[in-house]
Amino acid sequence: MKVNKWFKINTLGFVQSINWFFLLLCSFTISACNSVDDPTPESPKPQGSQAETVMNELWKTSCLLPDKSARIANYNTIQSWADICPSDNVFLKYIKADEVTAVALANSYSALKCYDLAFDRVLNALKAGLPTGASPRVWALYNMGIVVQTHKGNYAVDVYHRRGSELAPYIDFYAITHIHADHKWEPLAIVMSELGKPVLTNFAINGVNNGQYFSKVGKDYTIGEFKIHSFITHHNSSDLATLAITAFYVDGGGLKLLHSGDSNFIAEEFETMRDKEVDYYVFRYAVNSLTENNVLGNIVNPKVAVLSHILELGHKDIANSRWSLELGLDRAGRLNCRTVAMPFWGDYISM
Repeated sequence: MKVNKWFKINTLGFVQSINWFFLLLCSFTISACNSVDDPTPESPKPQGSQAETVMNELWKTSCLLPDKSARIANYNTIQSWADICPSDNVFLKYIKADEVTAVALANSYSALKCYDLAFDRVLNALKAGLPTGASPRVWALYNMGIVVQTHKGNYAVDVYHRRGSELAPYIDFYAITHIHADHKWEPLAIVMSELGKPVLTNFAINGVNNGQYFSKVGKDYTIGEFKIHSFITHHNSSDLATLAITAFYVDGGGLKLLHSGDSNFIAEEFETMRDKEVDYYVFRYAVNSLTENNVLGNIVNPKVAVLSHILELGHKDIANSRWSLELGLDRAGRLNCRTVAMPFWGDYISM
């Protein structure tokens, strides 16, 4: 049987065209998957609903030690999500992103979804108000950011959250221990200033007129029902003239709380706190192992020691002080206090 020469040539041409088409398609697909602008990691990621399930399970348990066994499985899951969420091109991009980009990133990285869910929980609690008869609550928002909720009013210290300005209508004042980015949220400070609410700092913020609440030395304030004593401490080996920590002791609303930010725990700098009653002492995981105990159990003897600055996503890795949940639990078990809490995002502690 003879095959028409024209048919053979054109059939071959058709097959070659198909092959080139598929090669071109594959080339575009590979290029899209490897795009440097795509923030999505190559490994599969849990969906937002799974993050919500894990956080809700965590919030059903207590953050007070030694009751840690019920939280370990959820901690391990959250840690695995954090480990694939890099600081530079994901978290730091996320906190400054527009809403559309932020939602997309949170849907791609479950650690970010947890961060956002925690804010919803704290904000909703402030909107609802403290239940009748309930004791004051200390909410852990993120890193060293806390929100204190009482029947007499609410306040925040070191809040660092991309949605932080949403808190402004519900808090009476905002205290910031020092200038480092992971301890402040300037949009919140600006909105507070616009509302005529105090912002306590030892550094200036553009757009914030905090007048009597700006001080580079220790100072005492009274804001509504709250009496505030502040004092200055070192941050690691820094010069106080260039980087100082203002620690805040707040007494009011049925709660006495001390927050020392990134203090380096030099005992003599805490002398004004000696013999003062403290319900909760919020402090960081020390860079120099167990220097927390220079102050804790020595000068400050709180009812509950609150270990914070755990899993700060803006830090690159453990070598750069992104302390893991496992390290946090280990450190908490070696602190000089009978009751230690290591609250995670969206947890609250209450007596």
